Amino acid sequence: MNANFSIGLIEISGLGDAIKTLDQMCKVAEVEFVATERRLGGRLVTLVVKGEVSAVQASVDAGVELAKTFGTLKAWNVIPSPHTEILPYLHLDAERTVEPKSESAATHVGPAKIRRNTKKTASAAKPAAKRGRPRKTAAN
Repeated sequence: MNANFSIGLIEISGLGDAIKTLDQMCKVAEVEFVATERRLGGRLVTLVVKGEVSAVQASVDAGVELAKTFGTLKAWNVIPSPHTEILPYLHLDAERTVEPKSESAATHVGPAKIRRNTKKTASAAKPAAKRGRPRKTAAN
């Protein structure tokens, strides 16, 4: 069974360039940002968007062109009407989810949850540690 939307994927080297590329992709066409997966500490980022085939294709094309100017483009693909078996891997199936098995994989889906700590800790009152070599004094 196939889904009634398409998926676009772009793999980019570098988190900063990936964020700029995602911004361009969402501005160019009516697509929905689905997920991002970071590997190697953010040095390799996969962006996933979904929407109608023409919108996803336009979005991926714009992202590819921008990533090429940065020199960070690794791979890209558009999947029209993806099979339902791959949807859990892209976090698009509410009934089934697949967790990354790698400890280095970080997957983000949707808006980030911000944790606010209202308690002040004792470590916040301590002065910052001095860095670098100690200064020479007259006694040295």
